Amino acid sequence: MGAIAEAADERRMEQWSRYIVVLAASGILASLLLRYGIETRQEVWLAPLAVTIGLGGTALLWELGRRLIRGDFGSDLLAGISILTACLLGDYLVAAIVILMLSGGTAIEEMATKRASSALRALAARMPQKAHRLTDSGLVDIPLDAILPGERFVVLPHEVCPVDGTIVEGRGSMDESYLTGEPFQISKAPGSNAH
Repeated sequence: MGAIAEAADERRMEQWSRYIVVLAASGILASLLLRYGIETRQEVWLAPLAVTIGLGGTALLWELGRRLIRGDFGSDLLAGISILTACLLGDYLVAAIVILMLSGGTAIEEMATKRASSALRALAARMPQKAHRLTDSGLVDIPLDAILPGERFVVLPHEVCPVDGTIVEGRGSMDESYLTGEPFQISKAPGSNAH
C-alpha cells in the first residue's frame, strides 16, 4: 500500500509542478513588467511574487518537507533552503526564480520519463510471443520460454527475430533499429548474426 501511495504522491506533485511553472513564470514576468515597464510602487510589483511564493513555494516546500521526513535527501533540498533563505533576506524575485527552476526541473524530468517509458512500451509490444521451431514434420509454434540452445527456427518475412542466433540458411533483411538505432534494414545471409 505504501508504494501505491508514494506513486500517487509523485503523480500529484508532477501535476502540481506544471501549474507551479506557469504560476512562477507568470508571477516573475508580471512583477518585472510592473516594476520596470510601468514603474509602479513596490507593494504593487511585489504582489505577483507574493502570490508565486505563497502558492507555488508553499506547495514545493511542503512536498520537500514530506520527503525530508521520509529520509529522501536530494538536490531539491538545497533549492528549498534557497527559497527560504531568499524569503528571509527579502529577495522575493530570487525566491520566485528558484521556485520556477525547481518546478521546471520536475516538469522536464516528468516529460523525459514519459518519453522513455513510451519507448520501452513500444519495444515490449514489438517483442515476439512465439517462435517457429523447424522440425522434421514442418514448423511448430512454441512459446519463447520453450526455446532450447542449438534449435533451428524460421523467421518469416516482416517478423521480429525471437532469439539471438546465427543465420544458417536463406537470405533476407532484418529491422534492428530498436537495438542499433540504425534506420535501415540490415541484410542477412548464412553466417550473419540474427537479433
